[in-house]
Amino acid sequence: MTHLVQSLLERLSQLPEPMQSHLAKRFLRELEDAETQAENQPQHRVAGLGKGSMIIADDFDDPLPDSFWLGEA
Repeated sequence: MTHLVQSLLERLSQLPEPMQSHLAKRFLRELEDAETQAENQPQHRVAGLGKGSMIIADDFDDPLPDSFWLGEA
């Protein structure tokens, strides 16, 4: 256990039971809020994870036919 955790536990144990309970509930609520905020943060993208999952057609760069631009079927 780290020195900080030991110090916190020692200080907490010196407080009356109702105060210990109040602080414990508040701490857990704050911790839950912080975890929720962390989950909602945008995740960093990792390049290359989808490699090979898509195939580009050989004619991808070819001009589209006039029927496409004129809305014809």
